[in-house]
Amino acid sequence: MNGYDNDLMKLLKKYFEQQWNIQYGSSNDEWFILFLENYKNENHDWYEQVLTRTAEYGNKYTKKYPILSIILQLLFEGIDDQLLKETNIFNNLWFTITNNGLKSITIYSDYIIDDLINEQINNKDSILFKLLRKYYHQELFTLLKQSNILNGEDLCDLALDHLTEYGWKIGLQSIQKKTTPRHFRILLEKLELFLQQQQNEITTKSDIILKQGNFHFIYQILF
Repeated sequence: MNGYDNDLMKLLKKYFEQQWNIQYGSSNDEWFILFLENYKNENHDWYEQVLTRTAEYGNKYTKKYPILSIILQLLFEGIDDQLLKETNIFNNLWFTITNNGLKSITIYSDYIIDDLINEQINNKDSILFKLLRKYYHQELFTLLKQSNILNGEDLCDLALDHLTEYGWKIGLQSIQKKTTPRHFRILLEKLELFLQQQQNEITTKSDIILKQGNFHFIYQILF
C-alpha cells in the first residue's frame, strides 16, 4: 500500500468512526457509543481490524441494521477477513440471530469467546440483547401495521423480550391470543414474506466498495 492509499485508508476510517458517533450518539443510543469506546480501549487491535474492514468494503457487511452488524463483527472475533471473503458464515450468523433470537448464537460458539456468549445471552443489559430488542421492535411494529392490527405498540412491548431471546416462532406466540385468528394468520403471512425477502438480501453478494475516487469527497467532509 503506497502513501496515497495509506492516507486514503486513514481518512476513510476516521470518516466511518465519525459516522458511528453521529448516527448512534443520541441519548437513546449512548450505551452503544460507550460500548465502542470501552471495546476500543480493551481490544484495540480487533477494533481497528473491523474499522479497517468497514473503510475498505463500505456497506458490504453492514446489512439492513448497521449498528447490529458492527457489534456482531466485534464480538465474533473468530470470523476474520478470510472467512468473510471465502464463506457465507457471517450472512448465516446474521440470518440466524435475526430469525431465531439471541439464544441461537450458541450455534456459532466456535467464533466467539465462551465468556462472551454467557455474558450476552444471560444478561438483558448486554449489548446484543439491547440491539436485537430494537431490531425486533422496528420489524414487528411494521408487520403489525401491515396486518392492520391495532395497539401495535402495546403488542410489541408484550412480545419483545421473547422475540429477542427466541426469535419469531416462539416470540409471536405471546401475542397470538391478544388478536383475532384472522389477523394473526395475516401477520404470519406477512412474516413469511419478510423472512424470505431477508434471506434473499443476505445471500446476495454486495459489490458496494468505496473507491479511491471518493478521497476528495471524504476529505472535504472531514476538513
